[in-house]
Amino acid sequence: MSDDTLWSTDLGAPLRIDTDANPDLWGYLHLQIDKKTFKEWLGLHLTGMAAVQNIELTRKIRRFHKSFYEQTLVTLRDKLQVDEAFIYHAIPLTYLPLVMHATRFHCEAADAPSCEGLAAPTVPHPDIPEWQQRTGTVPFASPHLGEDGLRVTRSYPADSTVMMTSVTYYWHTPPGVPDVCLRGHHDDPEVIAAVMEPLDDFAMTLRLPG
Repeated sequence: MSDDTLWSTDLGAPLRIDTDANPDLWGYLHLQIDKKTFKEWLGLHLTGMAAVQNIELTRKIRRFHKSFYEQTLVTLRDKLQVDEAFIYHAIPLTYLPLVMHATRFHCEAADAPSCEGLAAPTVPHPDIPEWQQRTGTVPFASPHLGEDGLRVTRSYPADSTVMMTSVTYYWHTPPGVPDVCLRGHHDDPEVIAAVMEPLDDFAMTLRLPG
């Protein structure tokens, strides 16, 4: 592994979306992984995180994370057809993990306002009353992906007790170059609020290989 950075060459194959984020803060989630390798990875991941956080790795925590990552892998790989996924390590193991997933989209529109993908994160959820949803949108330029970027944060009730918060970064690139979307969500708005700065920093590291 490279010193202090995560590169596509460390993973044995080129990435569709690459990053040089610090692996102490960000881990790579292999979307194509067999059960044996997944079990080994999860054991090492949880053991390492528990040691860093100085907490006891209980059976309850192991079961919670095993269930979460199994469901996440199926959703990201098979339903959303995500290109790459990354885990933010600074979330305590007693909380829901924060996984950010990145996807390339092909949009040949000449300008950002004409691109459907760029507008999609700001559209209210059709099954939830608009007054229950909160959306914030700010420009978000990238040193690698260009000036036509947005960061969209949205909060909405998942049920009567849980308020979900999502963060979406989207960059519209010149024709012939894939647009890039980075997205994640969490069931604790305070967690998202507390990690916005490192999320922004991570988003700045994304690039298209080559």
